[in-house]
Amino acid sequence: MFNIGDKVVYPSQGIGIIDVIEEKELNGEKIKCYIIHLINNTMKLTLPIRTANTSNMRLISDIKTLENSLKHVDRFVAEAEKFSKINYKERRSVSKIKIKSGTFDEFLEVIFDLTQLKKWHSLNSSEKQMLNYIKKIVIEEIAQAKGLTSNEASELLDLSINLNKLS
Repeated sequence: MFNIGDKVVYPSQGIGIIDVIEEKELNGEKIKCYIIHLINNTMKLTLPIRTANTSNMRLISDIKTLENSLKHVDRFVAEAEKFSKINYKERRSVSKIKIKSGTFDEFLEVIFDLTQLKKWHSLNSSEKQMLNYIKKIVIEEIAQAKGLTSNEASELLDLSINLNKLS
C-alpha cells in the first residue's frame, strides 16, 4: 500500500507522486484508486489499488541503492555481450521484460545493453526510442531521489555508463 505524497515509479509511464487516494465508480463497483500526477508531464494517472502490485509500481529507489547500482554498472558487461549477439526481435523482447519488471537495476541494464550495442553498430529506430524512454525514467528517478536537476542526473547516469564501458 502506498500513501499520499509517495514518489513512485510506474514502469509504463514514469515517475509520479501520489496526490490522492479516493474511491471511484467503475462498472457500478466502487474501487479505491491512486491518483498520481506524473513528473515532467501534465498527465494524471488513475490506478486501482488492487492492480498496483501487478503493474510493478514501486517507490523510487533510496540514495544508497541508486549509488550502489550506478557504481556497479560493470556487472552488466557479460550480459551486454550476449545481448549484442541475439537478433533484434529477441533483444526487444528481453528489454521489454526488463522494463516491465520496474526495478531500477533492470532499467539500468537495458540502458547499458543498448548503449553498448550502439557502440558496436547503429540502433534501429525502435531501439533508439526504447533507450531514450528508459533513460528519461532513470534520469527522473535519480533526480527525485538525490534532489538533482534533470541535467545533473543525466550527467551522473552518463558518467556511470561511460566509466563502466566495455574496452
